[in-house]
Amino acid sequence: MTSRLPRVYNLAPGGHFLDELAEAVLSGFPVDDAKRPLNEWTILLPTRRAARVFADVLRAKRGARALILPRIKPIGDLDEDRLADEVVSADLPPAISSVAQLFVLLGLVKEWLAKNQHLAFAQEIAASPLQSVRLAESLDELLRRVETQECGFDKLQDVYGAEHSEHREAILSLLSLLSLRLPEIHAVGGTMGAAARRSMMIRQEATRIAKGGQQGPIIAAGSTGTIPATRALLEAIARHELGAVVLPGLDDRADDESWAALAPEHPQFALKELLDAMGLKRGDVKPLGKGEGRRQVLISELMRPSATAERWHETLPDLAGAIKSETTGLAEIAAPDRHLEARAIALVLRESLSLENQTAALVTPDRDLAARVASELQRFGIVIEDSAGTSLSRLGAGSLLDLICTACTEGFGAETLMAILRHADVTLGLDRPALEKALRQLEVACLRGLPFDLAELTFVKLVTVSREARASDSRAHHVVKSITPEVWENLIRLAASLDKIFDPLRGAPVQAFAVQLAKLRNGLEALAPGVEWLRPVNADLADLLLELQEQAALQPEAPLKDVALLVQQILRKTTGPPPGTSHRRLVILGALEARLLPADVMILGGLNETIWPAQADSGPWLNRTMRNKMGLPQPEREIGLAAHDFAQGLGNAKTFLTWSGRLGGAPASPSRWLLRLDAVLKTAGLGSLEAKGASYVAWAKALHRLDCSIKEPFDKPIGKPQPKPPVMLRPRRFSATEVERLVRNPYAIFARRILQLERLPDFGFAPDAAMRGSLFHDAIKIWNEQHAPDAECLIESGRRVFAPLIEQHEIRTFWWPQYQRMAKWLAQQEVELKYGLLRIHAEVSGAHEFKIQDVPHKLTARADRIDVLQNAVRIIDYKTGSPPSPDQIETGLSPQLPLEAAIMLNDGFPNIQKGAEVEALYMRISASLKGLEKKLPTKKGGPSLVELAEKHLAGFKELLEIYLSETQAYLPRVRVFKDEDEADFDHLSRFLEWQLAGES
Repeated sequence: MTSRLPRVYNLAPGGHFLDELAEAVLSGFPVDDAKRPLNEWTILLPTRRAARVFADVLRAKRGARALILPRIKPIGDLDEDRLADEVVSADLPPAISSVAQLFVLLGLVKEWLAKNQHLAFAQEIAASPLQSVRLAESLDELLRRVETQECGFDKLQDVYGAEHSEHREAILSLLSLLSLRLPEIHAVGGTMGAAARRSMMIRQEATRIAKGGQQGPIIAAGSTGTIPATRALLEAIARHELGAVVLPGLDDRADDESWAALAPEHPQFALKELLDAMGLKRGDVKPLGKGEGRRQVLISELMRPSATAERWHETLPDLAGAIKSETTGLAEIAAPDRHLEARAIALVLRESLSLENQTAALVTPDRDLAARVASELQRFGIVIEDSAGTSLSRLGAGSLLDLICTACTEGFGAETLMAILRHADVTLGLDRPALEKALRQLEVACLRGLPFDLAELTFVKLVTVSREARASDSRAHHVVKSITPEVWENLIRLAASLDKIFDPLRGAPVQAFAVQLAKLRNGLEALAPGVEWLRPVNADLADLLLELQEQAALQPEAPLKDVALLVQQILRKTTGPPPGTSHRRLVILGALEARLLPADVMILGGLNETIWPAQADSGPWLNRTMRNKMGLPQPEREIGLAAHDFAQGLGNAKTFLTWSGRLGGAPASPSRWLLRLDAVLKTAGLGSLEAKGASYVAWAKALHRLDCSIKEPFDKPIGKPQPKPPVMLRPRRFSATEVERLVRNPYAIFARRILQLERLPDFGFAPDAAMRGSLFHDAIKIWNEQHAPDAECLIESGRRVFAPLIEQHEIRTFWWPQYQRMAKWLAQQEVELKYGLLRIHAEVSGAHEFKIQDVPHKLTARADRIDVLQNAVRIIDYKTGSPPSPDQIETGLSPQLPLEAAIMLNDGFPNIQKGAEVEALYMRISASLKGLEKKLPTKKGGPSLVELAEKHLAGFKELLEIYLSETQAYLPRVRVFKDEDEADFDHLSRFLEWQLAGES
């Protein structure tokens, strides 16, 4: 065939690209022969979704008439891994699978690490299996880019000549190993890289077309030709006598100076390169469809290159009328944070359904925002399709496998274990109600409030030691105390079945990858024996596990922990279709995928700098100089492609532009394109677009409120709680320790005594100061009851108390030696304390009854120890923490010990001599030797203990009288020790909410 000027057309942004292309094809484009059978056409589009939608558009436009579709195929642009195999006839080696390539690269990384142990970089990577996997993943991404750009590693030696640091030298040595070993591996396996195979297939198709192998009309539409092989194919199609290339959104309004000044980050740069490669000027490109697109003036001026941006002051005032008309249907949503941005987007999508047959699409490169929007839509019962798919680690049995891998890599922590056992697919052979009941009992009895390390215990041992510890724990939660012996026996049987499942996953030896993979799958199937592998939600997982098994020979022997880590990384990067049926009129799309697809409402979301566009990053492998030498494009090229996708979306009839003022708790900036848009509108004398979207932000703020009346401000915070229960429900009995809580945090009294709430201990409860204090106090109580002052007896009583928990590492390694040091010190103090000592009362209870407004009240106390002396009684309070200061005691913030003295003065302790002088003493028994000390509750020159006792008892009664008024609320955090300290029931009082609102 003879060469001719390439036939290239342009569809301006703003129209429905596929609709206008379909109308042209049905009219005979590009051969002007509408009678020619449509099945002779071949139409290449950038993505598979675009190909599917285009077929639907053709059917819809033909209506009831019979239609034999043309051959519609994806051209293999940026988001495609391969072109359809039937495009070419030449034999090519099969592409290596993504799993196999990752395994090969991971093997090369490990080979390189073994040879370069002297390098600090290699030592850092070798110390972490996760680092090795991530390095292989990053290397995989680089390899795909190199193969896509067809630059190869043949210029690697030129890169070595550039200036570089030791770190870069280490990286280049790894790339050198890759360039040598990878061809050998492909030769042995009879494979080739997927990206390289795609480029070769595209070039072979280009050659076939150029040699006259294409008989019917052929159109390539929507591609910008950024891949070298794709560019060659487009040129071959454009030069074919029956061929045409249709460009997406070529700017034919820009002046020549601006066109010549285009930089890689400009949306038109890729199209300019394509035209230059074809030897065409913009004037050679013909319009297709309805001519000038919607918002073409605005988009052209918005994207004017920086080199000619000073012309805005000349051009924009004259274009103000055109730009103003083009802003119709365009709105900006500036949300305060990511949460409200997602909610506002969900409201726009929900609103779009109010009109019959109206479609809407969210376009964003931000997967976090996409997930948030999908979650927000669930409040309306709407399931939305996300074109990026859903990670297998969040689908069906894949989410269970992900949890099992987490347990293998991070240890069988209580939270992870319960997440596994409560997974929807887990049955353990039991019916669901019986399993749920057993799991609740296991959680409360064994996994909350006990410092056991599940990595060191079998489940049977865990239940056994938990039963022993609970039996001697007088402070256990009331739910725990209600567990019967029968329940404990049932838990042991449950634990035995869990051991059968989890024992193969604990401390497994180094074995073949296939063996370790089988253990993970066996564990999955044992936990969920009824898992249905043929269900759509599990089918992709089944395929992935089969692929991992087939490629297992590429991985060396490894511990189960390393295998689980690798499987988990692959699982999280592999996607599948979301479960359930998605709404037919709503969709979430990636930026490239949305380039050609029609939608009545288009939402361009996540328009924050560093998100859309992403930050220009040359990557960890090659700096800018090295990329130039290798022939790789600079990262600004990606910004230009993102800008083109943004410009295409901006041309939609009804478009929302959304961004967030905060990301991850930090202030965030709007995208550079939004800033430019604002500058263009201001220079043209027009107002901001933000006001048009403000109502959606207001509705997003108000959505969670029951009363959404316009009369109330949407952002009015809910204040600090002020519960005022009826007087008859208010407590009449207080312990001395509760008095301090009533003074500092009355809301805790309301929650505990009136609402009858008691917080369950946390999962995986780590040994803390409260538990240490309980152990120390229990041991000292036994010692005092024995009236045996020597250290050996105190150590022996501690041994009895510590026994159920001594297997816990921290208790055995730190607490027990600390206790032994404390025991020796405490025994030494008995030498001084025994003078005049007649009797010791340990853990003795007392009470003082009185009336307030004729209402009976009672003050109770349980003294750690009371010594009866010849002429006095001495109250001793053991403190594992810091005792309160005399000032705190005097001001009433810590009134416990004076109130115990007040009970003593009012003869409230039975069997204690009456009328004796009262003394008091703190014994600080904290962990360090420095902290062991005796301390008086009073200061020199201050009030005596008796005076403090009388003062605080009178103050307590006054406080009770205040709370006998129904107008007195139980306020939270009235006088906390430190503002940053966590108080009881902070979560219930919504402390952080009203604190951030400015209330104190």
